[in-house]
Amino acid sequence: MRNLRCLPFSCLIFIATVGISHGAADPKQPEPDPQYIQRMIPTKIAGSYAKGKLIELRVRGRKAYLVKPTGPVDSQKRWVWTFPFWLDINDGHGRLHHRFYVDKLLAAGFHVAGIDVGTSCGSPAAASVCHEFYRSLIDQHGLNPRVRLIGQSNGGLMAYAWAFRHPECVDRIGGICPATDFRTWPLLPNVINFPDKGLDYGLTHAQLAARVSEFNPIDNLAPLAKAGVKILQIHGDKDELVPTEANSFELARRYKKLGGSAQIVVIPGLGHGGMPLYESTPLIEFLLAP
Repeated sequence: MRNLRCLPFSCLIFIATVGISHGAADPKQPEPDPQYIQRMIPTKIAGSYAKGKLIELRVRGRKAYLVKPTGPVDSQKRWVWTFPFWLDINDGHGRLHHRFYVDKLLAAGFHVAGIDVGTSCGSPAAASVCHEFYRSLIDQHGLNPRVRLIGQSNGGLMAYAWAFRHPECVDRIGGICPATDFRTWPLLPNVINFPDKGLDYGLTHAQLAARVSEFNPIDNLAPLAKAGVKILQIHGDKDELVPTEANSFELARRYKKLGGSAQIVVIPGLGHGGMPLYESTPLIEFLLAP
């Protein structure tokens, strides 16, 4: 069997989303059609919502959006920011993967937002773009200054990388099989290779290896714990792509040692994909909690 952690990102997307219609990803299934996978990442901002209005935005030329509730707005103007961005809008095939979460958030008066920073693996450059996006939503749309984050799969690195640099801006983090230790996914060579130019680390492999603790999200939890950020992650116990032990259990151990609140909801028998990741009652309750 090939080392799942070395799979190209397109295959990671497939494994993480195939479960929407077929349950847990089946390792015996044939390799995904590369063209289908390539089209999964949307090239435009689109989506329809029973109780929301989609507004397309741009930050430094990057695609972004805000979904405003069309019903009563939460009195605190709370909001949820999702990484990667495309899970809360239509993918390239017209499917909205986070329909369960988005519908419930909008019905509760929450705003929902996202920005495309590619597979930037938690780079400082991408975190800078993210913070400009954050500031635009606070300054121009009057949203709550403490956001609630969702980081799914590779989006975990991006969510935590921005969060630990700006802990005062974060209320809580919900993880869905999230990568939080880039040594386990995507591995150091791909941390260098995966990000788009301009959103990369600008380092060689050797330079990054010498500075892992400076950039790796799981090594930078102290600011979040000090700020009182709450964490809940859902993760299948059979996840070989983004290992549960290294990316969720280890994070919780470290966070609690720092005095933080972290809960891991384990889904028995599930790998890196499957409907339970997309319709989690514990996660939506956590995101909507007072």
